[in-house]
Amino acid sequence: MADVPLSMNQLEDITTEIAQELLEKWAIEDRFNEEDMIKTAQLAVDDTVFIINRFMENFNTQMLVASEKQKLIH
Repeated sequence: MADVPLSMNQLEDITTEIAQELLEKWAIEDRFNEEDMIKTAQLAVDDTVFIINRFMENFNTQMLVASEKQKLIH
């Protein structure tokens, strides 16, 4: 896996920012009622964490595969 030159706090800040943007998007699109705000905010965080984690896992896997292919070619 690739090393990430960011602290855990920086990664958490990125995740929080994206989750807030997702929640704002959902609000603009009227995807939840105001009384569901707390639950929906938690869903935005959960979904964001899931997506970022899966993206990074898949990205790292693809990078490793590409790296191994390069080693085989040379």
